[in-house]
Amino acid sequence: MAKNDDKLKEFRDKIDSLDKEIVKAIQARAEIASEIGEIKRENNEPIYRPDREKDVYEKILGLNGGPLPDKVLIAIYREIMSGSFSVEKGLKIGYLGPEGSFSHQAVRARFGTSVEATEFPSIPEVFRAVETDKADYGVVPVENSSEGLVNSTLDQFLVSDLNIYSEIYLKIHLNLLGFEHDLSKIKTLYGIKIANSQCRNWIAANLPHVEVSETPSTSRAASIVAEKKEACAAVASSIAAEIYGLDLVRESIEDMSDNTTRFLIIGKNQCPPTGNDKTSVVFSIPDKPGSLYKVLKPIFDKGINMTKVESRPTRRTSWEYNFFIDFLGHKKDPQIEEVLNVLKENTIYLRILGSYPISPPNP
Repeated sequence: MAKNDDKLKEFRDKIDSLDKEIVKAIQARAEIASEIGEIKRENNEPIYRPDREKDVYEKILGLNGGPLPDKVLIAIYREIMSGSFSVEKGLKIGYLGPEGSFSHQAVRARFGTSVEATEFPSIPEVFRAVETDKADYGVVPVENSSEGLVNSTLDQFLVSDLNIYSEIYLKIHLNLLGFEHDLSKIKTLYGIKIANSQCRNWIAANLPHVEVSETPSTSRAASIVAEKKEACAAVASSIAAEIYGLDLVRESIEDMSDNTTRFLIIGKNQCPPTGNDKTSVVFSIPDKPGSLYKVLKPIFDKGINMTKVESRPTRRTSWEYNFFIDFLGHKKDPQIEEVLNVLKENTIYLRILGSYPISPPNP
């Protein structure tokens, strides 16, 4: 027994020694980040660089020899980089609220917890916050794998000059939150309509006796349960459980395990090429036979992978549409420049919404 105690003390001493070196290295990194921040301010360069972030993560994963898996290292470095933002200048991120929403969770997934995150009640208000410098960047949802497009986001790009600076895919895990772990004692279930719908089968199988009460958001559902405490539960995110002090009674109760939402990071900047990019544009075309074919054919001829095409009414003339398309490549790539020049010739209206690093669809 004494030998084991000695061995345990030896290991703990080694950990203590390593912790000193780790803290010293993190603080040294932060000092260098502060110097970089000064240079960026002098040159009027953005503090957040998605291309640099991508480069850092790739290098870190290349150094990983275990035993910690890649996703753990990414989570650690996300917070280290988040702290670096705070010493470089401090980032202000606007998001579609309320606090504890999935947009809030997307902010944390990309920027960590050291940035200043501010909620706004609507997508147009997130855009306005960035336009008026109340926020450096905004995080807004644009599409969900099961529910489709968020049209309010697309419509804002028609009246705003902001760019798509980056993207993030977030798997949407819905949880049963509350204080009561005995499901038979839960009488009321709170949740937003879309979340309740995405958990319909689980609710029918496990809570057939409850009254389902709709709320304006998953965060509001969580706050109601935090207030009422007894005989109720909420369908909401894990971040809502943290914010409102609720237990994760059951995790991942959504019916579709691959339910994913794509969020856009919007800003005034444009990201330089990384070699693995995506470009988004919106355009309208003449109401003539073959107009859409003329626009899309050059993309096909160049062998460029078009990942999305959607249409929205222009609201100017009946049956006239704006088309939103995503394709692989950066607007500064010679091949993409050629395609964009052809698009200009064959469209009534064309706006390049942004070129930005591709994020994996299934993080």
